[in-house]
Amino acid sequence: MKYNLFEDFAPSSKADWIAQVTKDLKGKSFEETLISHAAGNIEIQPFYTQEDIAQALPLEPIHHRVNPISEIPGLSPRRWANTVRIRPLNEKEANARILHALQMGADGLVLALTGEEDLEVLLHEVQPAYIQLYLEPQGDPLGLFTKFLTWLKAAELDLNQVYGGLLWDPATVFLKTVQEKSKLMATAKELMKAGKELPEFKVLAIDAAHYHHAGANAVQELAFGIGALIDLNDELTEGGYTASAIFDKLLFTTGVGSDFFLEISKVKVLRLMIHQLCELYGMDVSAAHITIYAQTSYWTKAGKDLDTNMLRNTTEAMAAILGGCNALEILPHDFSDGLDNDFSARMARNISNILKEESYLDKVIDPVSGTYFLEKFSGELFEQVKSKLEKLEADGGWWIAAEQGRLQQEVKEERKVKQALVRDGVQVKVGLNKYPNPKESSARLLQEQTETAALQLLWSRDSLLWETQNSEKS
Repeated sequence: MKYNLFEDFAPSSKADWIAQVTKDLKGKSFEETLISHAAGNIEIQPFYTQEDIAQALPLEPIHHRVNPISEIPGLSPRRWANTVRIRPLNEKEANARILHALQMGADGLVLALTGEEDLEVLLHEVQPAYIQLYLEPQGDPLGLFTKFLTWLKAAELDLNQVYGGLLWDPATVFLKTVQEKSKLMATAKELMKAGKELPEFKVLAIDAAHYHHAGANAVQELAFGIGALIDLNDELTEGGYTASAIFDKLLFTTGVGSDFFLEISKVKVLRLMIHQLCELYGMDVSAAHITIYAQTSYWTKAGKDLDTNMLRNTTEAMAAILGGCNALEILPHDFSDGLDNDFSARMARNISNILKEESYLDKVIDPVSGTYFLEKFSGELFEQVKSKLEKLEADGGWWIAAEQGRLQQEVKEERKVKQALVRDGVQVKVGLNKYPNPKESSARLLQEQTETAALQLLWSRDSLLWETQNSEKS
């Protein structure tokens, strides 16, 4: 450009912009009018500038690695496993569904198993070297893992090329079933021992997603998840395992809700906090080797106008991908498991495919890197989680809080407030308390799990009170 026209304009600071906005507000308060708040009372400014990231956290771009397949030349740099859930009531029928899903774009499986299933039939022609395979124990996790290992050996598969892990977290098992800590930790130690035969397969999970699905906010979800991680690490270290060996066998789950920018930041902060925790334990672990398994939110799904849940799933899936998940499970929009509704299973599977093949989210490793708002917001979320985690540790840690019921009560109080906001119409829920579908006369009440013990903390939904109240009226 021959002439630099911008030389005639003095540079403007953020304070200058705020002064101009305040003038335009004509007496209204800038803070009260334009500043909103997210989880943990984090301020959301109406605009951000480069000044806001002067002290931002070092959220470095990461090359996300699914498995060595992603290193083949010509494949996209950003890869995540499109993970589908199969409920194997009948092994032969479930195997047909598994193979169909893999042929139609899925490259990850999550199987909820009791350990009684015939894996030779269930996993016939499944090649673990080319997918991620997650097992969700419905009974004894050690028995299930042992049976899985036996199947791998009998099939003469390469044990060094088995990817995925067990979705089993002793902390959240306690919240579901109130088992004794000593028994749960003994099982965790046995899994660590047995897991040595599968170097790339994780045998323990830190299930932060459970808090999200139960109604926790983002700060609670991350703080409680990492608090459980610290206690688990302490317990296993006392059992003779090094921190390096423990973290090598861990995967981390998170639930991703509909608050788009918050959820992107949450996934990024989860990876950052785990990475910094590794450094505190004296480990040199690449952030790319931290495995994050993301689920779209059960908490945000409404039992009325179910098609709107597909839109929520799409927003949540996009946030999970932009945040940097390694595996993504999209829950069916109608709460089915694919056994009685092939359409909902296909829609859940294809959301991830569309975001890859048509939105090209796999072409850029970290497209939100350098965003003023997200980097500033992520830094503030990090500080909120850090502060809450420090308080949790000062009060005795995760297990003390859970055994005394303080942790559960805090989440239940947060849940109650958020459900009341939806019930009263303060929190807009499209298709439910705003712009309802006239073709649906009443809410579809689901058979929710009921917390029968004070120490239990189970999944719920933000629309539950509204649905119950309006069902009683109709």
